[in-house]
Amino acid sequence: MRTTGFLVMKTVLIVTILTAAVLADPPATYDLRDVGGENYVTSVKNQSGGTCWTHGAMAAIEGNLLMTGNWAAAGETGEPNCAEYHLDWWNGFNQHNNDDIDPPSGAGLEVHMGGDYLVTAAYLTRGEGAVRDIDGQSYSTPPDRTDPSYHYYYVPDIEWFVAKPDLSDINMIKEMVMAEGVVGTCLCYDASFMSSYIHYQPPTSELEPNHAVAIVGWDDNLVTQAPQPGAWLIKNSWGSSWGNAGYFWISYYDKHCCQHPEMGAISFQDVEPMSYDNIYFHDYHGWRETKTDCSEAFSAFVAGGSEQIRSVSFYTAIHNVTYTAKVYDRYEGGALLDELSVQVGSLQYSGFHTIDLDTPVLLSEDDDFYIYVQLSGGGHAYDMTSDIPVLLGAQYRTIVESSAEPGQSYYYSGSAWVDLTDDESTANFCIKALTNDISVRITPEVGMLSEGPVGGPFSPLSLVYELENRCTEAIDYEVTADAGADWLTLSGSTSGTLPVYGTVQITAEINANAVSLAEGAHIVDIEFINLTNHQGDDTRTVVLAVGEPSALHEWPIDSDPHWTTSGDWEFGVPTGGGSHNGDPTSGFTGSNVYGYNLSGDYASDLPTTYLTTAAIDCSDKYAVQLEFYRWLGVESNNSYDEATVEVSNDGVGYTTIWAATDQGSAVSDASWQLQNFNISSIADNQPTVYVRWGMGPTDVTLTYPGWNIDDVRILGFEEGSPETGACCIGGVCSQQTEEECSIAGGDWQGAGTSCDPNPCTCCIPPSVGDLDQGGGILG
Repeated sequence: MRTTGFLVMKTVLIVTILTAAVLADPPATYDLRDVGGENYVTSVKNQSGGTCWTHGAMAAIEGNLLMTGNWAAAGETGEPNCAEYHLDWWNGFNQHNNDDIDPPSGAGLEVHMGGDYLVTAAYLTRGEGAVRDIDGQSYSTPPDRTDPSYHYYYVPDIEWFVAKPDLSDINMIKEMVMAEGVVGTCLCYDASFMSSYIHYQPPTSELEPNHAVAIVGWDDNLVTQAPQPGAWLIKNSWGSSWGNAGYFWISYYDKHCCQHPEMGAISFQDVEPMSYDNIYFHDYHGWRETKTDCSEAFSAFVAGGSEQIRSVSFYTAIHNVTYTAKVYDRYEGGALLDELSVQVGSLQYSGFHTIDLDTPVLLSEDDDFYIYVQLSGGGHAYDMTSDIPVLLGAQYRTIVESSAEPGQSYYYSGSAWVDLTDDESTANFCIKALTNDISVRITPEVGMLSEGPVGGPFSPLSLVYELENRCTEAIDYEVTADAGADWLTLSGSTSGTLPVYGTVQITAEINANAVSLAEGAHIVDIEFINLTNHQGDDTRTVVLAVGEPSALHEWPIDSDPHWTTSGDWEFGVPTGGGSHNGDPTSGFTGSNVYGYNLSGDYASDLPTTYLTTAAIDCSDKYAVQLEFYRWLGVESNNSYDEATVEVSNDGVGYTTIWAATDQGSAVSDASWQLQNFNISSIADNQPTVYVRWGMGPTDVTLTYPGWNIDDVRILGFEEGSPETGACCIGGVCSQQTEEECSIAGGDWQGAGTSCDPNPCTCCIPPSVGDLDQGGGILG
């Protein structure tokens, strides 16, 4: 398997070291919220459903990004904020999605109802995340799995620790907190174990972990319910109104915290912007079992394009392991042949590790290659169909299916290589290859949309693009914008030579000439050209939307547009029925609406049903907005009752742009409310845009009237055009053909891409004296 399409944000990583990474005697008290006046803990979150495990993991990742400074170094603003619910939906172990079964849904964990740190590691190590909160955070409906605008963060090392009952290894965990930041952990939360927000589950208790949290400090002298003092300072995910502003303590002697072998103490280290284009793997579900009776293993892959292997990754099952990692070109006659690269080293702690190759390996499309790993102890981690007994936030067991094919993973038996599927038909070793495309990469992968009134100001004014040379040789390059677009300025090194893995930044900026632009959408393409071999040539489009958006499409709902409905969605006159504030008795304008159950409340235990528009053509339309009037009543602030607004540009993958549960309380409109949403990132210049309104799912308690919708409009800008009869606008000849010049009454001089205002060089007007100051023909 090969994952591709990551947004690469290669930058210089600024690492701040607080103290020595390893301390022989950690201090008696420590708090990451105040280390020499610096705070290395992100704000307390309030989880929905059984998603504590996602919050525990992201709290640790965010803390590491703060401690290293990698979040700010990547150009991000505010505190690190990662999308717990992208992990929740796309971890690959649940009923929503599992790539190892066909179709990839319908079995496994219940979404929102549990997981653990090994599930998190599988998701992270195959490159699905982590993504930012603003990229893929949606609880009620699945966020897009991937998107060119997402910022991905990779975790090169994930390490597991156990303090041991006698606390002989507790200092390892303390040192990880001080060196790497917040550490994930677990507990069995029960009111009987909690006193004054200090938790202690005695070792004699048989209850399993049911909650994930994050360690942010400790106090060796804190008196707890345990026989001896000492406790971990814990960040919870139940909001800041719970506990001590969202924090509490867990005794050092708690049964599971820092003691559970899989969930006791997990450190997410050196988190950085994703710098790989592709990750090759067969172990979709990561570390599920360990083959302890082998030291040598390899996985076989086939290259998907012109690439370079930069790193390999694997797990170690015990502390203090030496490794040898190799890349081979061939496996023939039961032997690995033609060694291409070798890396030897040692790893102090158990867990997942990414190893950079001193000698990267070039690949061509369809090349076979083999990643070999020899470990001095502990055996090799592998993936297989699993009966998962412990899920944080859940109270059930479930089977998660994996798949494997012969010829993917092998181990050395002592005398010969053996296909792992001979032992277990669903098993693959956790060995991966991480590659970069041989190309020039331009980031971000999206264009720029700027907006403002006629005459300005416009926002944003600029966007910085970065070129990185990932070719195998130095390249010459140039960056140009459409000729004559004098309202956009390119600055920086717009041409030159880039060494291998060299980078350069180019700024695209709206300049003062934009104040003279007419109302409409003005478009410029920026061309990034690799002059040496043209690998990675690409274009970014800059759109400047000037003035007020106009109505591109309108549905007053006076007559039925015949949109697609399910459940009790219907067109007609609302009756004013229903609980709370009830439904309206007419539309915002006219009598009719589209609504859910126009005679009253929605039903209890309702599955999600939709009202979906027909395809909307937004070709050559920019800064697109959705606007409509709503009268809505829906229970919210829980995991069940829901109303959503979603948009798609293919009718298959939908993005939630509004959800009632995100409002923090019930929605109970007593009058018509105007709603406006910017959907430009989904709809701009797209020929098939769909909007749908979701009703449900609902629980079995309260009911409300649901949706009423009227006067739906799509707003935006069409591409700006020169004034009628104009000859030279903004330094560009508007008459591009002899016919157009003739219609304008001019004398055709031949095609041209630029002109002087007086006269135009491609089309000479009948009389120079007829020219206005802008060079256009007066009517």
